[in-house]
Amino acid sequence: MKISLKIVAAVIVPLVSACSNPHLINDTAYRRTVDSCFTERKILAANRSQELFTVFRQNLSTRQTEALKFLYAFMPLSDMADYSGDFFLANATLALRSLDETPWGRNLPEDVFLHYVLPYRINNENLDSFRIVYYNEINNRIKGLSMVDAALEINHWCHEKVSYLPADIRTSAPMSTILSARGRCGEESTFTVAALRTAGIPARQVYTPRWAHTDDNHAWVEIWSDGKWYYFGACEPEAVIDRGWFTEPARRAMLIHTKSFGAPYGNENVICKHRFFSEVNNLSKYAVTKTIFVKVFDKTGNPVKNASVEYQLFNYAEFYPLAIVPTDAAGLSRFETGLGDLLVWASKDNIFNFRKISVAETDTLQLTLEKQPGTCNLTLDLDVPLALDPFPDPPKDLVEKNAARLETENSIRKKYTGSWISSKELTDWALSRKIDTLRVINIFSRTMGNYREIKLFLESVPDSLIPAALDLLDAIADKDLRDINATILLDHINNCHAGSGDKSFNDLFVSYILNPRVANEIISPWRSYFMKKLPSDLLKNGPSDPSLIENYLLQNIKIDDAQNYYKTPITPIGVNDLKVSDAYSREICFVAICRTLGIPSRLEPGSNIPQYFKDSVWHDVYFPERTRPSGSRGYIRLTSSDKKPVPEYFMHFTLARFDKGKYKTLEYDYNRKITDFKEELSLAPGSYMLVAGNRLESGKILVSLDFFDLAENEHKKIEVKLRKDPAAGRILGKIDLSSVRSLVNSLGQKNETLSSKGMVFLWIDPESEPARHFFNDLPHLKKEFDDWGGCFIFLADPASKWEGFRPDELKRMPENLISAHDREILIKTFGKEIKLPFVAVSDKNGNIVYTSSGYKIGIGEQILKYIR
Repeated sequence: MKISLKIVAAVIVPLVSACSNPHLINDTAYRRTVDSCFTERKILAANRSQELFTVFRQNLSTRQTEALKFLYAFMPLSDMADYSGDFFLANATLALRSLDETPWGRNLPEDVFLHYVLPYRINNENLDSFRIVYYNEINNRIKGLSMVDAALEINHWCHEKVSYLPADIRTSAPMSTILSARGRCGEESTFTVAALRTAGIPARQVYTPRWAHTDDNHAWVEIWSDGKWYYFGACEPEAVIDRGWFTEPARRAMLIHTKSFGAPYGNENVICKHRFFSEVNNLSKYAVTKTIFVKVFDKTGNPVKNASVEYQLFNYAEFYPLAIVPTDAAGLSRFETGLGDLLVWASKDNIFNFRKISVAETDTLQLTLEKQPGTCNLTLDLDVPLALDPFPDPPKDLVEKNAARLETENSIRKKYTGSWISSKELTDWALSRKIDTLRVINIFSRTMGNYREIKLFLESVPDSLIPAALDLLDAIADKDLRDINATILLDHINNCHAGSGDKSFNDLFVSYILNPRVANEIISPWRSYFMKKLPSDLLKNGPSDPSLIENYLLQNIKIDDAQNYYKTPITPIGVNDLKVSDAYSREICFVAICRTLGIPSRLEPGSNIPQYFKDSVWHDVYFPERTRPSGSRGYIRLTSSDKKPVPEYFMHFTLARFDKGKYKTLEYDYNRKITDFKEELSLAPGSYMLVAGNRLESGKILVSLDFFDLAENEHKKIEVKLRKDPAAGRILGKIDLSSVRSLVNSLGQKNETLSSKGMVFLWIDPESEPARHFFNDLPHLKKEFDDWGGCFIFLADPASKWEGFRPDELKRMPENLISAHDREILIKTFGKEIKLPFVAVSDKNGNIVYTSSGYKIGIGEQILKYIR
């Protein structure tokens, strides 16, 4: 992949160490480990030797050579397949410069530098030239500061450039995040860690893969200073270190962890040590923890070695494996976690057993592997860790000073976002090209700061291809529009072959031939590449016989899932160049080759099985890593009598299919209502599990598991039924409606604005991430809220400034909405110690039937339960 090679070349110069010791890695045993892994990688990456290894022929210092070897020894396959040696050397050179040019550089322990400054990769993001482009700007900003103060200042710099916005799972590169001025927490933390490492500050992204108390996850940042790790929210500067809006939720977490790049080194609490990285368990820094033990036996009572033990947390209506810790020779697995409930699932060779445990009451769990897939029903009541007493707030003067800085930084960022292309400019331009103006405006509303590239693409397309170009832009995801470049789009529009077929084939053209997006890989110019690189007989015969594409990949691509441990998909070009891939990336490559040859192709929704369309039918492709079903498909029709609420996928229920000892969730769309599953689901025969859950206000979760088999050609009806809250309908208090009426009058509105159906009060900090989650929740239920007809009242502290926050500009908010400032009603009704956002639902008489304090996802769903 080409990444700013001109910039890269400018920083690739021999680096002379300021210290007398020429070595970067002074631990000789560890240096031998690096050299051994590096030698193996040279063999593994032989097909890209020119792109990767000729860089070592340059006049490199010993430290540069050792730094580069360290990166090569442990980088995932995606990096070996898609990036160049010059790119890695430029990043290593700047990391070494930071050792010499920062006051703290010379005092960094060797292992801390290797694992948390040198690596260019933070998690599963797309890579770019961030460290190269921003090295001088960042280091000039922090001159004269201590390491901790410099870290806080860098976070302010990050906040000037980026604020929170929910997005899809592909993690954009740091410079793309800056370009759009928005990012989800994984992107904000990736960007911030990249900035900290650019300044030579040891940093890492830590994350809870799933919260215990709400359906979501979160990522933030830790920095190392003087032998200790500290934390803060990425792009969310606080007045002091070790604080964030997520501090209290983190104290209820069941796992907070990070990946440490490189062979295991040091004495941190490690969940699993892998050859190329370690999974570090950070939870004890944030929450009360306990280590539980699981002993696994076979039917004869002998301990089972290398059984897979999954510690599963209920979240998003599935049991998600927080950690997978195999058993040792004594059949023992151990895991440090929080004091909530887990489902422990042990399996080996398609035999399994499982049990729900309460961690606080469990020391050692014994499981005998004796179960096989079968039909049964099971209900579970799950508890989450209790909320602990809140930490004290920082000194008021520091909070006020920090708040003033945040307002200034918001203004800087908003000045940038305000410079993006206007609707008038777009309208004038679209009219000059005779393009549908409304369609153009809709597309450009999704491009954010990348509008220049999209405009350049459309300006470069001939008039005859404009309809197809607009179809292409409509088909790709919002995030693609925010970081793709015109050259890649032109490759896809100019090299797209429609093939030929019946009407059903033509209807699939845009989604499954023209569309360059397959899964969550970064889009690359693979059409022209494959037209040049594929064998001529495949180019000729592949369109009529897609099995030739499958055979080509089987014969030419070696599979090594363990080596692509960050799970960043390799691009189709990288798969074919390196000739080594993980199984998932090879399946993406199969789809890309099919589309290049004009064959409709996709990863099937739900199962992600590669498919191609031929003779009016979707055909499955089973590479050896997947279990091919023995017969034709079966069919499931999902139904539910529940109306309050209507069950939604990944919120109330999920389906999972049994494969290799465990049930794997089918990946249908988030928040897809059961009423939207209008057609029968076509699924492979086998054993399935329906999970249905109802998360209550108290934190308890009412779960039901329904195990069933689906036979070949069987048509089965499955009902999703949510267990009900036995405590629903309680009156929790009363709100003073006279105070509310006075507030409404002060806004110049009539008392009739208040609804006879009831009210939803929301006290918020409009700029905070939890508030933005709330604004993201409500639109999913707009119709239901409008049908109810009650009143929503958004309230903020009078001390806060709502600059840049316009409730009337929020999309798809409930129709009957009022916004104002208030502190008096909140304190008078609920007291001072309230965590925002705070929600209260009342009936028309002010009787409070529901409250929620602090961060929760799915709050709109909870509100809907109680207004009904």
